Amino acid sequence: MNKRILAKLVGFGLLFFVAIFNPCSSFAQGAGLTTANQFFYQGNSAYKEGKYDTAIDSYEKVASLGLESGNLYYNLGNSYFKKGELGKAVLNYERALFFIPNDSDSKSNHEYTLSFLNSGPQSFGNWFERFANRFFEEVTVNFLTILLSVVYLITILALIRNLFFDGAKRSIKILPLVLIPLFILSAVSLSRKIIYLNKGAIVISKEADVKFEPITGATTYFKLTEGSKVEILERADSWYKIKRPDGKIGWVDKTNLESLFGRPGYR
Repeated sequence: MNKRILAKLVGFGLLFFVAIFNPCSSFAQGAGLTTANQFFYQGNSAYKEGKYDTAIDSYEKVASLGLESGNLYYNLGNSYFKKGELGKAVLNYERALFFIPNDSDSKSNHEYTLSFLNSGPQSFGNWFERFANRFFEEVTVNFLTILLSVVYLITILALIRNLFFDGAKRSIKILPLVLIPLFILSAVSLSRKIIYLNKGAIVISKEADVKFEPITGATTYFKLTEGSKVEILERADSWYKIKRPDGKIGWVDKTNLESLFGRPGYR
């Protein structure tokens, strides 16, 4: 590898870090921590008393303050499940798993709810993206971002040493060959997670007609069932253009969906 290519890699890395080091701005924590704690504990008390509407209202107030967490969405998922709104239960378990992807309770409740809906795990992306995601299924976006950054820096340092120091040990010379595949897999997985973070949505109605055009009288292309996972591609008035995990695309009335963490107006 010559010095010009190495310089381009360093430049690319700087741009890359600028681009990825704030992938979850929507998770920014706002003020009002004391108020949020009060709502959270009110929600817990209401849940224990079987007052699920009150519990949901309290937890949603916490989220509206910009304070989000895995525990908050786990509790919301449980509340919606008890109320019988399984689509919203799936939605909030999915949200919880973004914060605490290795939490056994969130995973088991998520799978249990999907079993009630005669559904199962659904994944987006091509075969390589799914392959990469299997390696990093139980890590958060933040952890993956840090891992990717560390791997990148170590790879660049190893390449610099190999280029400028002829006496570099053999183990150092082969280090990039080990780290580059790890870098590619983690980058692909991070990219896929961020896409789903911004575009992912869950069907919250019992059933939704997906049409060829964003018109009420248009022909129905296929149907979506409660708890189904989709990605929102674009919107037109009260319609969303969506894609299923199998790649089928169509238009659905927006009242049938709720976005995971998408831009304001999607939720």
